[in-house]
Amino acid sequence: MTIRHLEIFSAVCVRGSVTQAAEALNMTQPAVSQAIRELEVFYGVKLFQRMNRRLYITDAGRSLQQYADTILSQLEESVHVLRDAEAGGSCRFGVHVTLGETRLAAILTTLRRQVPEVQIRSCVFNSARTEQMILENRLDFAVTDHVTLSPACLAQHLCTEDLCAVCAPAFPAPECLTLAELVDQPLLLRESGSGTRTSFDAVVQTANLSVEPLLESVSTQALTACAEAGLGIAVLPRSLAAGSLARGSLREIDLEDARFFRQYHLVRHRRKYLTAGMQRVIAVIRAELAGAD
Repeated sequence: MTIRHLEIFSAVCVRGSVTQAAEALNMTQPAVSQAIRELEVFYGVKLFQRMNRRLYITDAGRSLQQYADTILSQLEESVHVLRDAEAGGSCRFGVHVTLGETRLAAILTTLRRQVPEVQIRSCVFNSARTEQMILENRLDFAVTDHVTLSPACLAQHLCTEDLCAVCAPAFPAPECLTLAELVDQPLLLRESGSGTRTSFDAVVQTANLSVEPLLESVSTQALTACAEAGLGIAVLPRSLAAGSLARGSLREIDLEDARFFRQYHLVRHRRKYLTAGMQRVIAVIRAELAGAD
């Protein structure tokens, strides 16, 4: 059994067809079929079932697919790491939406100045998406504000940030509310899967309450705009609401019996090899966020 066997097997899994896999790999169909048979003999299991002219992967095949994806991904990674070692290498990291909107530009500027030898690629998604990308080895690490923490991942605390309830100055709500009173208001919230929403829901559920938001959005700018228009109460990270509060386009509502906050974590795959370049990038990000607590 060779790496080539796994590459062929992975191609068949992705395309669900021996013929299409053969075309993609520039191989003959019999050669692909032979490689699959050799794998089945090697493992002593059936990897695919053919029914009604279609190919279906078996449970054993799915298990092997997970191993094959990991092995092939790590092989590709080793090539990049070793070939790029002399030049400082590359680093792919993700950040959650709030950090992307408030701190990413400063972080990238500092990285360009302090570690110019490392090729940086970054992206902004919600925490659930970035964690999935880590598991798929599409990111080296990420800064997230919500960790479901697959057993394959490691998370280290970076800092904590408060959330605040804000509305337009003329919005008909008192200066102070209880949590039960807040959830009865028209709420403007981030989408499920985001760290902000998860932190909010955790506090609400602990109090045995439920919430039906007026608006859910992946965009904090949309939530801010709707709150400024007087449509409801938004729950936002304080760093994002600070500008609107300072300008007077939003006012903060105090909560008598609750505090909303979220924690930022550095998340990476447990088996991820961190090059010297990646470690320098992480050190810069830690320093940039050190004052956020």
